[in-house]
Amino acid sequence: MLTIIAKLQVKVGQEQEFVRAMRDIVARVREEPGNHAYAVHQAKDDPGLFMVYEQYADQEALDAHRKHLKEIGGALGELLQGPPSLEFYRQTI
Repeated sequence: MLTIIAKLQVKVGQEQEFVRAMRDIVARVREEPGNHAYAVHQAKDDPGLFMVYEQYADQEALDAHRKHLKEIGGALGELLQGPPSLEFYRQTI
């Protein structure tokens, strides 16, 4: 099992637009084969900071997700201040 923690800083004033866009994306990602979790969290002290918790069965499922996200997440990048910070984990227990 692969786990990813993605941190995204959204441009000031674009937080609600980001949440609206992510509602559709989350629903679609959760239907991907090999996806076990996809949840979006907003920081308590920084309304523009979001964390996405993701789990995939294997590298093949993650690769398919990345391809799919390019198709469905088109304008999402315009809402961000920069590229996401990604942390990769492998489940051991």
